[in-house]
Amino acid sequence: MFIKYRNGTRLQGILVALGDQLIRVAIKDADDAAIFRLVSGVWVSEDCEVVTFEFAEDGFPPQDVTDFREAVFPKPARSAAIEPVM
Repeated sequence: MFIKYRNGTRLQGILVALGDQLIRVAIKDADDAAIFRLVSGVWVSEDCEVVTFEFAEDGFPPQDVTDFREAVFPKPARSAAIEPVM
């Protein structure tokens, strides 16, 4: 999902929880989840900024593959990560 602020800021996140008038979103590259509240028919951030949400039913356009980092283990491991004790 995307969170859009009125000043043009657009953040990418994952919906963590949805309540009666509350939504919690894990924001990409943020340490803590953000909470948004429904106030008088509009969604408001923790900083009292009006936001809108964009959800994709069929996914978002693919990103450039150069935007992804190399895998931690690019090749399959040849031995077990943990050796048996007995």
